[in-house]
Amino acid sequence: MLRNLAIITVSALAVSACTYSSYGPDEHRSVESAGLVSSRNVDVTGDAEFAGMIVRADGDIDGDLDVAGATVRSNADVGGNLSAAGARLRFNGTVAGDAEIAAATAHVDAIIEGHTEIAAARLRLDGEMRGPVEIAASRATIRGRFLQGFEFEGHGNRKSGDLTLAGEFLGGGAICSTEIEITSAARFEGDFLFVSDSRPDRLPSGAEFIDLDGRDCEKFEHERFSRHG
Repeated sequence: MLRNLAIITVSALAVSACTYSSYGPDEHRSVESAGLVSSRNVDVTGDAEFAGMIVRADGDIDGDLDVAGATVRSNADVGGNLSAAGARLRFNGTVAGDAEIAAATAHVDAIIEGHTEIAAARLRLDGEMRGPVEIAASRATIRGRFLQGFEFEGHGNRKSGDLTLAGEFLGGGAICSTEIEITSAARFEGDFLFVSDSRPDRLPSGAEFIDLDGRDCEKFEHERFSRHG
């Protein structure tokens, strides 16, 4: 799914003419906006889709929100699912369903009720994730509250991730990154697996640690990670 989001981003770059349309009955009115600059503040009972080089999508969307572009900014309350892709992406708001986010640089501060999937080179994540979370990133700073399982897989050319944990992780999880910093603000509940080149300071009591020993996280096999479980 995240790969599909990246394809949508490339498609958005090809859009040149500005278009805006709405369709459907009043009880499920949806909108589409596309163009070099696609910017709207909407209040719709259906879905909303924005695509362009520069995308700004704000407002209240009772259905799904789909945004894709080179630069994407959104401050929205989404009643369905969120799909967001961009080279530079910032999302603030709420999502009642699932969220799929793919970006080179992403800054997300949101309350997300469902399953959250994020793929990014650089990520700053804050807010409250009430469903399970899966992240693949090269460099990430994670704040906020995570009520269910938290999974992180580090990526990169020379090392598999540089991760800073400064949030509340309350549902257990599995974390793999070449470098892991656990700040004094971080709090952990549940069963955790940490995989890294060196044992992190402030490792939570009872957590399992495995030496990554220079391997790539993408190639590390363990049943605690969903792709292998």
